[in-house]
Formats: sequence, structure tokens, C-alpha cells
Amino acid sequence: MSLWSICVSFLLVLNGFAILNERRFLARYGWGYDTMHNLPSTSFKGQVIGMLHACTYARVPLIFLNTVVIAVKLVFG
Repeated sequence: MSLWSICVSFLLVLNGFAILNERRFLARYGWGYDTMHNLPSTSFKGQVIGMLHACTYARVPLIFLNTVVIAVKLVFG
């Protein structure tokens, strides 16, 4: 296990968080951004909701990082 594989694993987890649909999936279970206004921002649930909401705005950098990872995998195997 190398640093590269840890970074790729982290990128895959971020990709998974970025594709979660807030209205169809997260709000159904009470993890939508609208429920964060009722929680203190220091609670665990508030922190997770904030992170999930921030990951949706990271889609453009994720596209770039995925392209870099694909190119490196194609060149170096």
C-alpha cells in the first residue's frame, strides 16, 4: 500500500460523496442541508452534512483529478 493508492482511495470516496443526490437520497433520511439549520454546527451530524454539501461544489476539481489519475494509470499501469 503506497501513498498513491491512499490518494486514489480518498479520491474515490470523494467521488462517492459528490454524486449523492441531496433531495432524493439524503433528505429522505434526515441528512439534507435543510436539516442543518436546526442542528448546532459543532455536532457530528452537522459536520457530516456540511462536508457532504461541500463535496457537491467540488465536482469541477474532481473531474480534473479523475482525469489526472486516469492518465497516470494509462501511462504507468
